[in-house]
Amino acid sequence: MKRTVSVPIYAAAFAISLAIFLVGIYIGTLIDQANIRSISDDVSNISEKVASIQLLLLAEGNSSAFCPVYSSSLDSIDGDVERIGYKLTYLEDEKGVYDAELKKKYFIVEAESYLLSQKVRSLCGDDSVLLINFYSNADCERCRDQGVEILKARDALSSSGIDVKLFSFDGEIGSPVAEAFAMQYNVTSYPSVVINGRTYGGFKGSDDLQAYIKVNK
Repeated sequence: MKRTVSVPIYAAAFAISLAIFLVGIYIGTLIDQANIRSISDDVSNISEKVASIQLLLLAEGNSSAFCPVYSSSLDSIDGDVERIGYKLTYLEDEKGVYDAELKKKYFIVEAESYLLSQKVRSLCGDDSVLLINFYSNADCERCRDQGVEILKARDALSSSGIDVKLFSFDGEIGSPVAEAFAMQYNVTSYPSVVINGRTYGGFKGSDDLQAYIKVNK
């Protein structure tokens, strides 16, 4: 028996498949845009929290009376900042969604949090270790690995009571804040880490990072 190909049926099937594909892309785009808006709102909320602490510090000068408030508020801010960083990384690495302007705004909030942490560390005797991870998404083979090793080092040290606060800046995104920090700490290559103001260039494994952190604590 000779079989005949039904062109209208195949055409209809193709059209339906294409429509489903396009709808999937559209829904995915809407979800990505919603995630970007959500992160942008989170950045704005953190900025308001930072402004409140800055105002209190200005009002009280060098008084340590409010150190418990500073420390508690900064712990909350640092946690929020780190969670936003994870969200941005997920969107970039897993979803291919990249918003340079949002990332620059995030770096401003992150820089404010870092500077406040420095202030509180000096004023209140906070012994937290401040670690900045300088990386590049443009051309850096070991940058992602460096981030993994930093997290391993922090987790290992937390069990011995050493608190490490993490901050990360993409030095080649065109962020004035990131570039200023890189200049301040003489960062000339990626990855580089700055531990309590001391710069270590090149990839560092977890064991080396733990040793550097203990030396600079």
